[in-house]
Amino acid sequence: MVEQAADRDLPFRQWPAVLQEMWRSEQAPRRQRELAFINAIALISCLLCLPLDYTIGPQIFEQGLVLRFGLVVPAYCLAIYVALRGEWVFQRWTSILPVVCYAGVAGYIGMHNGALAEGGYVMGAAMIVVLATVIMPLRVASIALMVFLSLAVLWAIWAALPPAAAQEAFGVLAYLSAISLVALAVPFRTETLKDRNFLYAIRGQLASERLLAANEQLRELSHRDDLTGLPNRRYFERIFDTAFHASVINGEDLAVMMIDVDRFKLFNDTHGHTAGDRALKQVAKELEKQFVTSGATVARFGGEEFVAVVEHCTEQEALSLAERARHCVTQRPVALEIGGRVPITVSIGVAMRKKVGPSTDALIDCADEALYAAKTAGRNVVRLADRAGAPGFAG
Repeated sequence: MVEQAADRDLPFRQWPAVLQEMWRSEQAPRRQRELAFINAIALISCLLCLPLDYTIGPQIFEQGLVLRFGLVVPAYCLAIYVALRGEWVFQRWTSILPVVCYAGVAGYIGMHNGALAEGGYVMGAAMIVVLATVIMPLRVASIALMVFLSLAVLWAIWAALPPAAAQEAFGVLAYLSAISLVALAVPFRTETLKDRNFLYAIRGQLASERLLAANEQLRELSHRDDLTGLPNRRYFERIFDTAFHASVINGEDLAVMMIDVDRFKLFNDTHGHTAGDRALKQVAKELEKQFVTSGATVARFGGEEFVAVVEHCTEQEALSLAERARHCVTQRPVALEIGGRVPITVSIGVAMRKKVGPSTDALIDCADEALYAAKTAGRNVVRLADRAGAPGFAG
């Protein structure tokens, strides 16, 4: 929707409803502040007109006092309150109303008190309308409505004048009405630019989000093994290094398990590489199910070999987890494309940091030697390294 609206340079009224709502939500906080501030300044300027009324004459001051406090001041107070607390539809109408009242009061005072006040007050009414046209943070349709209502009130006041007074005021009022209408070109142009900038900003934001998502996906892919979807060896080494040093600092034990698919080369040669890939993916899925749910990390170490690190565990807990993983792999034969199922097993070597691991490399080496011991013992078993270079035995 954003791309279409931006590329076709659609006006706001042709935007999809979702995009219009997004615009209103984006503009709402700023619009509230601006409307409240502008209406507050206008209210102050209305009150400052009272000394001007007084200097011109008591009659004008009396009219101004009644009309300003009876119409304009309440209208602006309402506009300020709604700008801060009300919904957008009420903000629009309550911001239009005080401008119409302000201009109408100024026009009434000017046109009903002779030539002495006519020019200045009618000019002031037009200036109010023009200023509001330029600075009000409203859509063009609302600003145009405000201008036409203000001019309608001024011309209604003019129409009620005696013929002689009406003739005198006609030229000034017509000229100022033309200026007010010409001033509509300013919000029309700025609204178009603001809408376009909004679309471009949203499009840039979406493009940035897509780029971040793509980078995150690439980063995730760089950590994953293409075939099994498990973390790869490089990522595992980073995780393992962090876990190892944390266990040393905290004085907790940590287990490393080397896991190898038994007779995988023979499986590949007999059933083909496609079946071999399926077997690796199935083993990876079973290992992930057992280790990840136990709070451990399992990764593909290379070829048919996997590795797991288990934090915050005892020797018995590590052996139980390894035995459970081995058993689950055994219970799921690999389905062949030509039909039938072939059993597959894994051998697991376990090494505990406190018992055999003075360093990460030494711990990996001991787990690897325990794995070799499991292979020598007939495969499909778990073996525990009880000290560096001397694997022990566990069922």
